Amino acid sequence: MALESSVLQPSAASEPRDRDLQARIRTEYDEMPGLNLTLPQASRLFDCDATTCTRALLLLIAKGVLSVDEGVFVRRGARRRRRGRRMTG
Repeated sequence: MALESSVLQPSAASEPRDRDLQARIRTEYDEMPGLNLTLPQASRLFDCDATTCTRALLLLIAKGVLSVDEGVFVRRGARRRRRGRRMTG
C-alpha cells in the first residue's frame, strides 16, 4: 500500500485528534497482538471515517508499528492468521 501524500496531510485542527487515534490504535494492537483488521473493520472499531483511519494506519506503518498484508493491518512482526488454513505437525 503506497503512502498517499494527500491522505497523510492532516489539517492543523485534526492533528491532536489524529495523535489520539494513533495512540488508541496502537494500544488495541498492543493489547491484542493477533488483531487483524481490514480498513472497513478498523474504521468501525475506531469510530472514524475511512480517510482519517487510513491516515492513522499509514502513519503507524511508517513508524514501524503496523504492517499491511493483502489489505489487512497487523502489528509489525505478527503473523497474519489466514482463514481456512490449519496448522499441522
